[in-house]
Amino acid sequence: MILVLGGTSATHKVIEGLKDKDTDFIITLATDYGEREFRLRYPDNVMKIRFTEETMENFIRNRHVTEIIDTTHPHASEITTTAKNVASKCGIPYTNLVRKPDEIKETDLVHAFSSYEEAADFLREAKFGRIFFTTGSNNIHRFSEFAHNGWVRILPYEKSIEKCVQAGFERSRIIAMQGPFTTEFNASLFRELGAGCVVSKNSGEGSGFKEKLNACLILKIHYVVINPPEAEEDH
Repeated sequence: MILVLGGTSATHKVIEGLKDKDTDFIITLATDYGEREFRLRYPDNVMKIRFTEETMENFIRNRHVTEIIDTTHPHASEITTTAKNVASKCGIPYTNLVRKPDEIKETDLVHAFSSYEEAADFLREAKFGRIFFTTGSNNIHRFSEFAHNGWVRILPYEKSIEKCVQAGFERSRIIAMQGPFTTEFNASLFRELGAGCVVSKNSGEGSGFKEKLNACLILKIHYVVINPPEAEEDH
């Protein structure tokens, strides 16, 4: 049995390979939304579970897991660290297929930061009139002070909307849509809202990151990038 830690487009590529080899697998997701989306495609191979080291170790032993394949989000560093540690404890292979973040060339319009705090400090000093956040709902509370002049685009999920409301964003400033979005669509939306700055996580290839970057370059507006935590080198 292969344990696939999932939730991204990379997960689908891995699963197709496992199905071709007729290999038993189970996909675990950390959110209700992820579980629902993946269950539509793999109805018999999906579970929602938010692992700790203890629960993952028990899961591996009880399910006779022989390998962990990590296809989680680049910013989900906690689960990646957990999986590496547990695989080592259990003496099974761990394969890291997490998307690599894009290399960012900073310019007068493109600004890269290593944390949400640094990004918020920059936004505070820059005093943009209108800001468009595409960082998701889990960390939107870090940008509460910009709720009066910010918009947020999130997945169309009730809990995500509620997190934005709790962070101070009016519902009229919450855009709940599921991508992928083209460069042209992004540019039209940013232009319509008069955004002077777009804030995004660096989520790597296939995540829609470049389409947002290109839209900002077309409109000549600022793009604030939050890079994922630096992962330890695999040995």
